Amino acid sequence: MFARADRHRAEARRAAQILNRYPAQVANEELKILITTVEDLIRGLALTADPEIARLRVHAQAALVRAKGAMAEGGARLQEHAGEFAKRGAARVREHPWAWVGLTALCGLAIGLWASSRGDEG
Repeated sequence: MFARADRHRAEARRAAQILNRYPAQVANEELKILITTVEDLIRGLALTADPEIARLRVHAQAALVRAKGAMAEGGARLQEHAGEFAKRGAARVREHPWAWVGLTALCGLAIGLWASSRGDEG
């Protein structure tokens, strides 16, 4: 019994780690699963003769189309913002190249010191 609880706890911990590392990808996959589930539900309701269910089916289809459009628009907007961010970063580097060279050298030195101190421990 305790082994099962430990296994579930370990699985939950792994899921939380994945969610923390890749939140956008996890959210995207969850949305894909939701959309697929709703599409399956709509297809399953196509055979029902009840007018109320037919009306709800039409509303669900419309909502699904709107959701897909919003997702596509959001993705395009995100891609646009990422491109603008990259352009601004490149412009900053061109404006102050020596500052960036110094910052990069400082980071390299810090990583080297950290790596050498870790090598002394083991």
